[in-house]
Amino acid sequence: MFLGLLSDAQRSSRAFLLASPRALGSRARRSPLATFGGGVALILMAAIAPAHVAAQENAPTAAQTAASSTDGEPAGIQEDAPPTFDEPERRDLSFKLKPGQSIDVDNPHGSVFVRFGGYEHTLDIRATIQQPKGAAQFAFAPGVQGGRFVIAPTLPGGGVRADGQRIDLVLYVPEKHALKVRTVDGGIESRGLKSDLDYATQTGNISARGTDGTIQAESVEGRIRISLNEGARPGSRQRFVTRTGDIVVGVTDGLNAEVTMATSGTMATDYSIAVEHRDQEEPSKRARAVVGAPQAGDSNAVVALESLRGNLQLWRRAVFSAVEGDQDEDAE
Repeated sequence: MFLGLLSDAQRSSRAFLLASPRALGSRARRSPLATFGGGVALILMAAIAPAHVAAQENAPTAAQTAASSTDGEPAGIQEDAPPTFDEPERRDLSFKLKPGQSIDVDNPHGSVFVRFGGYEHTLDIRATIQQPKGAAQFAFAPGVQGGRFVIAPTLPGGGVRADGQRIDLVLYVPEKHALKVRTVDGGIESRGLKSDLDYATQTGNISARGTDGTIQAESVEGRIRISLNEGARPGSRQRFVTRTGDIVVGVTDGLNAEVTMATSGTMATDYSIAVEHRDQEEPSKRARAVVGAPQAGDSNAVVALESLRGNLQLWRRAVFSAVEGDQDEDAE
């Protein structure tokens, strides 16, 4: 190849010299080193010029470059288009329960909100379903199983939810029907129930206020907020447990129960407590408080706040009562 380039350069050199007689005259006066340098320069020019021309012929045009960013694979990273949804679907259902029949709710696909449903044995359900286009449909058919009333929305074959897909439930639970609720990442929230409650979730938050009954609540990573009414049931045990979530409990002086606390996090309370430190254990602190006048022996009611590392708070709730003068003014 080098010999070919050299012969091309020599022909180019002869053509140049023949075309310029002045170059012949000057050539005689040049030194051998200059002559050699000129030959090398001509060889390099002859080698580079064809490559430069070929590069220009093969280079894409600006229009081709712009087209390549849209044709075939994109030039940069592009995000997937967000899913599109149908209008949220609402289902209103009502069921007649047997007296004292328990209710089980297992909803791994959303949250559960519970309200007091009155004194008749009627359970009302309001379900709101968000369904992305093309996603598998929820199977939702509440009914009696093994004597208990079961509410458990599922996906075909136990499939996984699509992005944005969920079903949220609002329940109106009548008096004296024990309620058990399980979720995965959805919250559980209830107000004013007159039933025993059993709540558990993995990462959701739990909130219960104004409950006339016992409460069991457990969340692995979520927080727990409980407001207890006066007078814990004699001999009852209510337990609120997390792994890392905070626990906040509000009580009145009429709770009449022993309250135990255990965590490696912080403790805060309006009541007098005795703290025991266990540095080699987890939880590393344990405490006990007496609220009101608990009964003795097996009739002693216990409320337990337990976490590995969450913060615990036990607060006193004020009880408001009408003043005699205010009653007279209202009567007028």
